[in-house]
Order: sequence, then structure tokens, then C-alpha cells
Amino acid sequence: MLKYNKFLISFVALIMSVVLTSSLHAHAANLKVHHKGNAHSSYIGGSTPAINGWSTVVISTSSIMDSNKRQGRTKVQAWARLDTIQKHYGTYYAATVSAIETKMKSTTASSNVAFDVLGTNPGHKVSSHNIDTTIFDIIDYNVPGVGIVGNIVNVLSNGIKSGTDQDISNSKNATLTFLNPTNASLSNNVSWKDANRSIGSNSKSGVTTEFNFRVLNGVQVHVAPQARVQYGLYRSTSLTPLKIWSAPAYVNHTLN
Repeated sequence: MLKYNKFLISFVALIMSVVLTSSLHAHAANLKVHHKGNAHSSYIGGSTPAINGWSTVVISTSSIMDSNKRQGRTKVQAWARLDTIQKHYGTYYAATVSAIETKMKSTTASSNVAFDVLGTNPGHKVSSHNIDTTIFDIIDYNVPGVGIVGNIVNVLSNGIKSGTDQDISNSKNATLTFLNPTNASLSNNVSWKDANRSIGSNSKSGVTTEFNFRVLNGVQVHVAPQARVQYGLYRSTSLTPLKIWSAPAYVNHTLN
């Protein structure tokens, strides 16, 4: 009888485990990622149109919500357009990507009440870099003047920042900025309309932010994921770059 009871308990536990697992899989299957659209901006410094009307920033965004329509996340992919900036300024400047700012915000007063960004992925992780110029001083002992080069390098490299700078102090208007990102540009050979399909969500090209949010009472809210790019423009006669922002590209849509 004891062995029978143990068998019955084990059997019931197995059935419950199967049912629970099946329920979780079914719940996960009901969660679908919805592509909300692509967008671009063709402006530099907010109001200056880029050469040939080419884009200066590209964005693609998608969202997913739980079955209760109360929590979810929005993915924002963004790319710079170095081809455009280099063509716009010709050989006068050498262009780099200094930063890409991604943002998730609500756009109406009623949406503000029900919408909050809880966090981002990746989160806040900023690193400051300095170059050790001791080697220049050592060489300067034998080759006078090299130490001066080291001092210049030290000035230029002191405090260079990389990583991601998070600001969710305002949960209705949260940002994650990528500082000096690598491989952040999208070739002008790829249309802004096809950016996410041509590059793919798993590619290292561009930057990707996930904004985690909640919606009170599962109501419909209006949001605008967006992105803009800061370019660094270098000249041979200048040790520091001129920094300019593109105008933001954004996709207005609803959640729920």
C-alpha cells in the first residue's frame, strides 16, 4: 500500500509538471514580437538637410507585450550614416560616430499617466579611458621631444568614455546613449526601409536597446521610440573634433 501511495504521488506530480510546462509554452507562444516600423532623418544639426536628401540616422523598432497587456518591451535598433556625413562635408572633415542616443517616450498626456519605463537592456555602464604616456617620457630621455608627443596624446585621450549611459530619471521619457560605439554605421547601399531585414537583429552593426515598460490597467498608450546620432568631425589642423547631432528619427505608434 505504501509503495502504491508513493507511486500515485509521483504520478500526480509528473502530470502537474507536464501541465504546467505545457501552459508556460502555450503562454510564450502567444507572445509575438510586432514590428512597428522603420524611420530615418535626413537632417544635420536639427534643420540642415543632408546632401542629396540622404539619411543621417536610421531606426527600426518592434514591441512585445504579455498576455495581460500590462508589461512589455520595445526594441530600438539604430544606425549612423557615415557615408552621408563624409559626402556632405567632402574631404574637409573626417567623420566618426561619437554617440548614438536611443529613446523611448510617451507622446500624450493620457499616455503619461499609464506608461512607465522600468529599465533598459543594456543598462548603465560607462568606462573612462586614459593612455599611459610613461613610455613617451622614457623614450624622451634618448630622443628629446618625444615626451611632448606623449603629453598631447594624454590630453586627447584623457577621459575618453565608452559604454552605455542610462537615464531613466523620467520614466515617461527614458534614454540610453551609446558612447563611441564601434561598427555603428549602415552603408548607404542599404535602404533605411530594409535596415533590420538586411542587417538582422543579431548583427553587431548599429546599436540595439530594449526598453522594459509597464502599462497600468492594460490601456492603449501612444509612444514614440526614437534615435539620433552624434558625429565627430576632425580636421588636420584641429586636435579636437567638432561634434554635431543629426535630427531624431522616430516611429509613432500605440501599445496594446
